[in-house]
Amino acid sequence: MREWLLSTTYQFLINLRFVAWRVLRPRAIGVRVIVQQGDSFLLVRHRGGATPWGLPGGAIDRGETPADAARREALEESGCPVTITALHGVFHYLTDGLSDYIIVFTAAAEGPPVPPAGDLEICDARFFHPDQLPAGVEAGSARRIAEARRGERGIFASW
Repeated sequence: MREWLLSTTYQFLINLRFVAWRVLRPRAIGVRVIVQQGDSFLLVRHRGGATPWGLPGGAIDRGETPADAARREALEESGCPVTITALHGVFHYLTDGLSDYIIVFTAAAEGPPVPPAGDLEICDARFFHPDQLPAGVEAGSARRIAEARRGERGIFASW
C-alpha cells in the first residue's frame, strides 16, 4: 500500500509540474552524472513513466556549482558517493514547449549504490554493463553512456 501511495503521489506531482511548466514556460539548467564502476554504469529508476531508468541528476540549487550539484544528486538519488572526473558535455532538451539545458559530468563511484528507502522519486539504483541495460532506459541516458564508453567528451547536442 505504501509503495502504491508513493508511486501515485509521484505521478500526480509530475503531472502538476508539467501543467505549471506549460503555463510558465521556464528555462531550466540541470545536471546528470555518468557514474562508472569498472565496466558498469549507474542508473536510477524513477517511480513512474514509460522510461523510468536514467542517469542520476536533477536541478542545480541556488548558489551551487554544477559539479557540486552533480555530486549531491548522485548521492541523493543512488546513495553512491562519487568523484567527478570530467565534464562530458552540455545538452539541450526541448519537448512539449519545455527548454532545459543539461550539464553532464562523468564520475567514478566510491561505493555501492544504496537506493533511498521510501523515497517519493527514486525506487532503485544499480550498476549495469552497457550491453545489459534494463528495459525502459531513457534514450538520452543510453546515448550518454554509449558516448562515455567511446571516450567522447565536450559534446553540445540535443538530449
